[in-house]
Amino acid sequence: MNEITTSITSVGLFLLAALAEIGGGYLVWLWIRQKKKIIFGLVGGIILFTYGIIPTLQPSNFGRVYAAYGGFFIISSILWGMVVDKKRPDKFEIIGSMVAVLGAVIIFYGPR
Repeated sequence: MNEITTSITSVGLFLLAALAEIGGGYLVWLWIRQKKKIIFGLVGGIILFTYGIIPTLQPSNFGRVYAAYGGFFIISSILWGMVVDKKRPDKFEIIGSMVAVLGAVIIFYGPR
């Protein structure tokens, strides 16, 4: 696999992990906080378990993968809030998420 394909694959894995973590966590949130049926919690738990597997597919070590993932998680959480919760981010959320993503890119994709 060449460097560009590896980078595209790893970004896809980061985004998939974020979707699984946020989506699974959201279902658990609905179950507990909004008193939804237990099936929400069970499905959320299964999705969260799947989230735990996705980062193992990344082409790097645990610490680097999870440090970089933090930036992707932050921007994905902001986007989730916009789409699902209909919450428009303020300027500090936008600036902060851009800083986090820049940090993630430096951590994971910086030359070694």
